[in-house]
Amino acid sequence: MSTLDAVIIGSGFSGLGMAIALQKSGRRFVVLEKGPGVGGTWRENRYPGCACDMPSHLYSFSFAQNPEWSQLYAPQKEILAYLERVAVDHGVLPSCRFGQEVASCTWSDERSTWTVTTTRGEVHEAKHLVLGVGALHHPKFPEVSGRETFTGVQLHSAAWDESVDLRGKRVAVVGTGASAIQLVPSLAPLVQHLTLFQRTPAWVIPRDDGPTSGLAKKLYRVAPWLMKVVRAGMYAKRESRALAFTRAPKLLGAAEWIGKRHLRAQVKSPELQARLTPAYSAGCKRILLSDDYYPAFNRPNVTLESCAVKAVTPTGLITSDGRLVEVDAIAWCTGFDVAAPLSKLKVVGRAGRELAKDAWRDGLHAYRGTTVPGFPNMYLLMGPNTGLGHNSMVYMIESQIHFAMQHVEKLERTGAKAIEVTEAAERAFNLGLQQKLAGTVWATGCTSWYLDDQGHNAVLWPGATFAFRKLTRAIEPGDVTLTKG
Repeated sequence: MSTLDAVIIGSGFSGLGMAIALQKSGRRFVVLEKGPGVGGTWRENRYPGCACDMPSHLYSFSFAQNPEWSQLYAPQKEILAYLERVAVDHGVLPSCRFGQEVASCTWSDERSTWTVTTTRGEVHEAKHLVLGVGALHHPKFPEVSGRETFTGVQLHSAAWDESVDLRGKRVAVVGTGASAIQLVPSLAPLVQHLTLFQRTPAWVIPRDDGPTSGLAKKLYRVAPWLMKVVRAGMYAKRESRALAFTRAPKLLGAAEWIGKRHLRAQVKSPELQARLTPAYSAGCKRILLSDDYYPAFNRPNVTLESCAVKAVTPTGLITSDGRLVEVDAIAWCTGFDVAAPLSKLKVVGRAGRELAKDAWRDGLHAYRGTTVPGFPNMYLLMGPNTGLGHNSMVYMIESQIHFAMQHVEKLERTGAKAIEVTEAAERAFNLGLQQKLAGTVWATGCTSWYLDDQGHNAVLWPGATFAFRKLTRAIEPGDVTLTKG
């Protein structure tokens, strides 16, 4: 078995971006993907209305701009087609192995390599390991009794069965997050009746979506630099919001004013307006963008239930105040188990220590979101505390890819066998990170998926994206140790 330069796990934006960087540098690698094709989050999430809430020109690779986006915010199928095209155009598809779920990754001190084994028996050895497994594809279900007894159809937004026809059915949608506000207006015109179970209302502001004109597409094709200008403007507009999220939460009062005005303009009933108005600070939970969510509540076949789901029966759902709402189908829009992709993957580093069981026993953490002590030559893409509440994750991913490549190149340049962040550097970085998080809007008291069971935020980056890019531009020599041959 020949030793590869790298094994990459996952073929979404992270995995493909890393594969392209390695391809450009002439290195040998393999991409292991559990699914049938590239796309990651955008292959897994297929519910009706699924789309990105970041403008298409910004939510794409800087080196692979697309002049053909059909609208400002691209739908799921278009984003998936974009990623499939990027994989072909950059020649990385032949290095992808589909249907290969990884069973274990084990570091060898003797060989200074990673051995990666799949559930189908494939074994690959490489100098470097890249985890691009993403976070938004493992469904999370609420802890309610009786869910297994329901005799109708059950779907989850993160694992949607496109073969199920919900037309003419009584459907319950549980949850009011980003998936639900896209799903509700898509389902409402098709079903007999839709009941939305809202435990906590969300702050929703206008999306202002619209089609891209034929003239604009033509200009982007003949003058690609125009796309860069548009992208830069989109980036700057969204980056300006970082101050409010991370340093001055009171500035988000403007978002609350916009959200309330948006609600009053689109929902006729004052009683419904009151029930759809959040009681927490905007930004504490994810601020949502939609032009058609609120109008769905004006439909006679849509009901808002402000009570939580207490239990499930064979024919419906029991509310927290004891009422039975009978339905034919349940659509769970209850989010993702964001820790699952990394915590369930068996990664064994130095001295037999496992990433999830040992290094992360007390919670997820990493150095600059990318490296972990005790796990040499390993890089996390979209790792702990790299998530955003205001800008494009693709920008963060590209920053991390550059940082990982710095490690790969340093190893070759020095002739070392292994490169590893020190425990002191990682500890100092995360201490500073948590101190900054304490002053952000995410720490203002609401419960959100950003926080784990102990109230620890291992998801979001508490600063500007350009600050993160500066941190990942180069390796601090004193923060890593090199193992010579």
